[in-house]
Amino acid sequence: MNLDVDFGTWYADITRRVDLRIRDRMQTIMQGSHPSIWRGRGDDFDSFQPHTLGEETTHIDWKASERLEDGFLVRKLREERMLDVWIAVDLSASMWTGFSPEGCKQRLLLDIVAVVGRSLLHQQDQLGVIGFDRTIRTVLEPFRSEKAFVNLLQTLWEFQPEPGTTTSLLPALQFFASHKGTGHTKRKRLVLVLSDFDTEDDWIPAVQRIRATHPIVPVWLEEPLPQTLFANAGLLTYRDVETGAYATVEPGTWIEWVQAHKRREQERCLAQLEATGTPILLVSQETFSVDRLITFLDEQLL
Repeated sequence: MNLDVDFGTWYADITRRVDLRIRDRMQTIMQGSHPSIWRGRGDDFDSFQPHTLGEETTHIDWKASERLEDGFLVRKLREERMLDVWIAVDLSASMWTGFSPEGCKQRLLLDIVAVVGRSLLHQQDQLGVIGFDRTIRTVLEPFRSEKAFVNLLQTLWEFQPEPGTTTSLLPALQFFASHKGTGHTKRKRLVLVLSDFDTEDDWIPAVQRIRATHPIVPVWLEEPLPQTLFANAGLLTYRDVETGAYATVEPGTWIEWVQAHKRREQERCLAQLEATGTPILLVSQETFSVDRLITFLDEQLL
């Protein structure tokens, strides 16, 4: 990461911010606060208790009751309340470029992963991570180790994408729709997809299918384009970092076109997601805050 700060300084700062501002707010989505995704009684054995008059007989454990001289034992079960948070991290080339180091999407991605992960560590819930570009590059099964978390952040800090790596969300989304992903588990899972969504995939139907069983939130990372760019430069030749193609443009006209294109694509996706009640979070360096992120996540798990 091309920033005037080293990893240790950044991590110490984000840790301080999280510890001060999130500890209480995260209680609503951490262990013991979020309900099971499965209705009815839980599946985990808790204890035996004596059956009382008027209590349902369907809960009696007849085998255990045989050991009693009189009376019956009721098997008490507890609902699974542990939470796994999966973050799908876009590692394509467009995420690692920008008009300024502070405004690039990589920094924003790191801040969000750090906030969510650090908060989970406080509450002993688990973080799983998928890294993807046009295919799945890595899968970290859910963990709750601080050492593993710091290593993850440092790897993302130092990561350099392969030249010409385009974005395809479908492989990562298919993972979450599979048996190994979110489709067949009794543990509650929240899936966050962190990307600039600069892709030609029709990814919205896949998100909607996953949402039928587990909360999933597309987190759209934005970098505002500068209003003026090389005002006296005349024509500008640039290279698309994902396709490798070169183009010569007039800067002002080009920025206006890019802004209009991105706005149309966002409006199209937002309309489709809104029609099915699927939430989406738009985040830039200007709009990102710890409180806003946690409040949004709270709302998804009510």
